This record gives sequence, C-alpha cells and structure tokens, in this order.
Amino acid sequence: MGFKKGCCKPCPDTASLILRLVIGSTFIMHGSQKVLGAFGGHGLEGVAQFLTQLGFPMPTLMAYLLGYTEFLGGIALVLGLGTRIFALLLSFAMVVAIFSVHWKNGFFGSQGGFEYPFVILGGTLALAAMGCQKWGLDCWIKSKCCKTEGDTSSQGGACCSR
Repeated sequence: MGFKKGCCKPCPDTASLILRLVIGSTFIMHGSQKVLGAFGGHGLEGVAQFLTQLGFPMPTLMAYLLGYTEFLGGIALVLGLGTRIFALLLSFAMVVAIFSVHWKNGFFGSQGGFEYPFVILGGTLALAAMGCQKWGLDCWIKSKCCKTEGDTSSQGGACCSR
C-alpha cells in the first residue's frame, strides 16, 4: 500500500501543538494591535472607540478585557499554559465578535462576514476540548506536581492522562 504501519494513526499531541501555535500566534498578533497599537493597530483607545460605536457598556474596560484576553491568551496557548481556560475565553471573544460585528454582513470574509472568526472559533473550541496534550506547560506542570513516590515516568503516572 505504500504506507508504513501506524502512519495514519491519530496524533492528538501533534494536532494540539499545531493548533496552539497557529491560533495562539494569531491572537498574539491581534492582541498586540489592541494592547500595544502594533502592526497598524489603534491601541486600547481605538478599540474603546470602536466598542462605543457598537454600543458596548463600559467600552474602555471592555477594550482592556478584550485586548489582554487576546494578547495574553495567545501567549498562553503557544506555551500550552491554561490551554482549556484561555481557549474558552478566546472562544467567547469570537462568539461576541461574530454576533456583534460580522453576522450582519453574512458569511464571507470578503464582505466583512463571520467566516474568519468562525474558523478561529472552531480552533479555540477544539483546543478547549482537547487541551494542550503532551507538548505544553500544562502537562509539564502536572507531571511535576502529581508525581507519586516511586514514579519514575516522565509523565507523572496518570497525572497527564487525557
């Protein structure tokens, strides 16, 4: 058949790592536009003005929450630290973006629709469901904190079980 035995087996560790790196780096970039005003972003003041136009209550507070959730959440996803929690927070941000900004424009991103945040939402929900898996600080911390006496495994016994 041309395939080595086991070539097509599921690889959740690799899948989680790829999703964390892609989704996390995307949120770092978007968050840095909001928090730092980098990469052509308008900073927290510009985000607050935008949220005011959308009718959000306490737009300055919301700008800080949104910007720092995206920026720090992206860093956390890349590191695999608090993966499920930050993935859920970022999922919530995408749901809000979809319904408050993009929904009225239809599906396609070329018309300002919800296509892009919908795809990102899929990635964050997948990460919330699977966690960081093997290659992330969540698992490393668990393996260090949960080792039992006499446990010599690098995974800390069942501590890092999925």
